[in-house]
Amino acid sequence: MAKLKIQKTANGITVDSFVSNIQINGSRIGGTGGDTDQTVPTIRISFLRATGAALDTGYIIAQKGSQKFQVNNSSDANTTVVSLVNRQASELTAANTATIVANTMVITGANLANIGTGGGGFTNNRTFAYITYATANVAGNSSPGIGYQFTGNSGFLTGNVTVVAINSTTNVTVSCTDQTVTANTTGRIQVTNQFNVKRISNKYVWDWANDKWRYYLGTPYSSGAAILSSQPEWQSVVLVRVDNA
Repeated sequence: MAKLKIQKTANGITVDSFVSNIQINGSRIGGTGGDTDQTVPTIRISFLRATGAALDTGYIIAQKGSQKFQVNNSSDANTTVVSLVNRQASELTAANTATIVANTMVITGANLANIGTGGGGFTNNRTFAYITYATANVAGNSSPGIGYQFTGNSGFLTGNVTVVAINSTTNVTVSCTDQTVTANTTGRIQVTNQFNVKRISNKYVWDWANDKWRYYLGTPYSSGAAILSSQPEWQSVVLVRVDNA
């Protein structure tokens, strides 16, 4: 296991800020850990030090295992060692657990519909909904994965809004705690599709199905081009955004 590079500044000299000279939309491919007081963004991690404690948001000090990291919060007050779990930050309840978020797509205009009578086996169950969208409204990867979550300013869905079925390239079924929409409303919501990271290196992230993605600390990106043997590896090119500290 290659150790994650950690950005450090000493005596006015900063090292290990970048792992690639390749830039897309002004951001370099890949990322590093490191304190948030440095000029180059680093990987953000959310963690819980103790059951019942307040959620901390901070940065990675050192890698201790494939899913284990020494971390600190943004005020440099709470150093601890945590392990990544498949939970959103708001769902962390166990001591010394953590999550890193990878955003795969941003939908700038989506429709939301209640699954009511005849709704795909979820008859009158308002803990399920359809999200529909146009590919023209998508930044990044255009196909969310089953088990990925939606977050954002929808205002109509609560709880862990998780993709449970992919109906087409522009329509998915999600589960949620509650929703009250009874009809599509075009462009009513803007949402981000994301997954909790299982593993992270300086160039790649893995989801909990062990699918591997190239990432950078920028907006989710897709060139729309097919992979060609003549292209460099990075040009294959769907990149997810890992949240930066």
